[in-house]
Parts: sequence; structure tokens; C-alpha cells
Amino acid sequence: MVQTHDPTRPRHPIRVAAERSGLTPTLLRAWERRYHVVEPGRSEGGQRLYSDADVERLLLLRRASEAGRAIGSVAGLSHDELESLVEEDRTAQQELERRSALARGIPPGLREAMSAVEELDPLRLEQILRREVVSLGGDRFLDELVTPVLVSIGEGWRAGRLRPSHEHVAVAVIKQVLGWMLERTHATSTARTLVVGTLPGERHELGALLAATAAGLEGWKVIFMGEDLPPEEILLTSRAVGANAVGISVVNPADRSAVWEQIYALLQGLPEGIPLFLGGNAASDLVRGVTDPRLRAMPSLAHFRAALREEGGV
Repeated sequence: MVQTHDPTRPRHPIRVAAERSGLTPTLLRAWERRYHVVEPGRSEGGQRLYSDADVERLLLLRRASEAGRAIGSVAGLSHDELESLVEEDRTAQQELERRSALARGIPPGLREAMSAVEELDPLRLEQILRREVVSLGGDRFLDELVTPVLVSIGEGWRAGRLRPSHEHVAVAVIKQVLGWMLERTHATSTARTLVVGTLPGERHELGALLAATAAGLEGWKVIFMGEDLPPEEILLTSRAVGANAVGISVVNPADRSAVWEQIYALLQGLPEGIPLFLGGNAASDLVRGVTDPRLRAMPSLAHFRAALREEGGV
């Protein structure tokens, strides 16, 4: 009989639950005692056991707390209410970052690019992006135009100003331009090699392509593998090309436990000294509490560039 995964079945000891939710065991116990945030099961020996659903709830509570919410005010919320609240906080933070960028001065091409997105004009959008690559240079183009465009599209979609079709058209053009940029990078014969892709079930490859392009601009030889790849394929390719580093983008995993198992498989299979860079929205949470120094969260392209330079670009 085929067994299906049950996210409500208690199976994680407190140490694992705390590590995966980004809490300390002491804080987790305090939240349980004072606010009854979850109700863990018990093993035959009386040890606390937490389900995947418990871990996910604790993760949402931690995010709400880090956004400035008092734990006592959110402890009684349902899972859906917590998700909605955390999304509101994330959106508010993005708005603050957007306003900060505006205060610093935004490239004039951003307004033109968003106009082309709103008008569903891919040819014009591609012309604008290619022009801005030349005008801004590679790094600034990624940081000051592509990233703000993606943030603006997300905000417009959530506000109802843009439809999924706007996002799909824009992402297709951005991928095309990034691929063009990556083709134009020229690694030397002594350049170090980076393998980049996404894990099974992850179909958002744009973050991985952004990282690949940034690495190419830093002088690395880049093997871009695309989306939805099992760890063994990434490992086989890494060994075949003698990779000096591996990069994985994790945007919105449906099953964090499965993703962690895949990351662990990569760490087990990679040779000693080969770093595993993890980017995307879920990276920091997945890395939190991990003691293996090879696994490193990359919260931004700037952090990723700095890490590549530490490893030695060429």
C-alpha cells in the first residue's frame, strides 16, 4: 500500500521543530507554556513531538514576531489568519524598501519598463531592458531595474492592477534578456565553475537565472540547469564539470520538509569545501539553525556577489 505524507502526524522532536521554525527550544517551550501556540503530541517515552503543521505554524508566528507583532496578540490566530498577517507585513516591508529606493533615485527606465508591462508590450519591454543593460551596466541593471520591476509587478498583482498575464509576459522577456546577458559573459580558462538550478517542484527559475547572470558578470563559468531538478542530477553535473560551488533558488516550497531533505542530500553528495548557496524567499528560513558552514543563505544579489568574490571569481 502506498503511504501518503500526513502533515498533522507528530514526528519531530523539539530540537528539530525549533531548528526548522527558527526558534530556540527554550523560546518554543515558553511560547507553548504561556500562549499555547501549538499542542504537540507525545512519544511513548513522554517526549514532545511536533507535526509539520506545527512547525509551519511556529514559522509563521516567528515571522509575525520579527515584524514587530506581540506574540500574545497573534498566538490565537488561525493558520489562514497568520498567513494573511505575515503577507501583509511582508508587503508593507516591500513598500518601505520601494520608497527607500525612490528616495535614492530610480533609473528612468523603470517607469518605461512598467509602462510596457502594463500595456502587455513585450517587444517594447525587451528594447527598454536591452537599452538599460548598456546604460546601467550589468550589476546595476540587475539591482536597480530588474529587481524593482519584479517587486512592482508583485505589488500590482496583489493590488489587482495587474493580471497573471502581465507577470507571464514580463517574466518571459526578462528571462530572454538575462539569457542574452549570460551568453555575453566570457569566463577565462582559469575561471571557477558554478552550477545553478532549482529543486524538484520548484518552477520559479527566474531567481536562479538572476544568480547565474550575476555570477557570469563576476567572471565565473556558469552551468545553468534550469528548474525542477532532483539532487542527484545536480550532483552528477557538479562532479562532471568540477564545480567549485552550487547555487539553488527556493522561492515558495510546498513541502519544506521535502526541500530540506533534498538540500541535505546535496550537502551529503558535494565534496568537502564546495559551498551550497541558497537564494530565494525561503532561503533564510531553511538555513536557520544549520551548522554545516557550506550551506549559506543569500538574501540578495549583493550578498551573493560578495560570497563569490570570497570564493575567488577567477
